[in-house]
Amino acid sequence: MFKSAAAQRLKSLDVAPLVGRLLATAMDEGRHRPMINATILWVGRTLDANESLFRQMIHDRAGSILRWTGLDETLSTKILDGIFRLLGDMAEDRNHPLRVKAEEGLASLAQRLQSDPDLQAKVASYRDAALANPAVADWLDGLWQNARAAMLRAARDPQAVAAGKFGEAMRQMGTRLQEDVRVRVAVNRFARRATAAFVASYGDGIVTLVSETVRGWDARTVTGRLENAVGRDLQYIRINGTLVGGLVGVVIHIIDQLG
Repeated sequence: MFKSAAAQRLKSLDVAPLVGRLLATAMDEGRHRPMINATILWVGRTLDANESLFRQMIHDRAGSILRWTGLDETLSTKILDGIFRLLGDMAEDRNHPLRVKAEEGLASLAQRLQSDPDLQAKVASYRDAALANPAVADWLDGLWQNARAAMLRAARDPQAVAAGKFGEAMRQMGTRLQEDVRVRVAVNRFARRATAAFVASYGDGIVTLVSETVRGWDARTVTGRLENAVGRDLQYIRINGTLVGGLVGVVIHIIDQLG
């Protein structure tokens, strides 16, 4: 149920406009610049780590005269020096023409993600393909297993949980719920909607599960369950039932004798 609900929630998520808004907001706040710097640095390191491969590519594609005269090495050095110089200039100058072009491209992408139906459909197809990947199912299963293990640990040792940051957060949330009417209204509204949606989706299955489970109990199991649930009140019910039944029987007997 958890994995199905999570997968359906992710599948209904309109990814493209969300990514577009996030990208636009990041650019407005200048948070895209570290990403551009990291890309420039990555390109420089990749070229530096594969310099021999780059030189070999130029050597293989150069004419025989260039190779015979050794000018292919000179050409490789010039090209590499030019690329490294270009990357250095881009890293230092925020107004470098290529950086400006990159920022314009990112801004255009953010706008298209929010308004271009074709691009949105393409992103949605990527989303669906990713959700159909077994790796995503394994990831969702891992999320559930981790959450389940955490809940079991909390149930087995509630004092330890309440003493940590989680307990402090819960206390703060409880205080907020007591003092803030708007939060209470929002939580109640969410709880009602979530309960209604849950019952609408899984109500029949829950009823069937409970019915089949109870139907499989014998008389001793039913009695034990009732005693555990009701507790000492069940004894009072039994005594009262016996006394009332006895009194009713005596009254009926007296009436019968008098008649």
